[in-house]
Amino acid sequence: LEMIPWDGCKAKQIASAPRTEDCVGCKRCESACPTDFLSVRVYLGPETTRSMALSY
Repeated sequence: LEMIPWDGCKAKQIASAPRTEDCVGCKRCESACPTDFLSVRVYLGPETTRSMALSY
């Protein structure tokens, strides 16, 4: 379950997140800015399959 959210988080951040430099990778994002990580995860909830298809 770690690989899926990591790919999606990375893709979503590069796509829309303005703090891409601060949050690179879901693991770093979680420790650096948990607020962004949570919002990204909630926002990415319904688009998990879509993001997975894009990353893969």
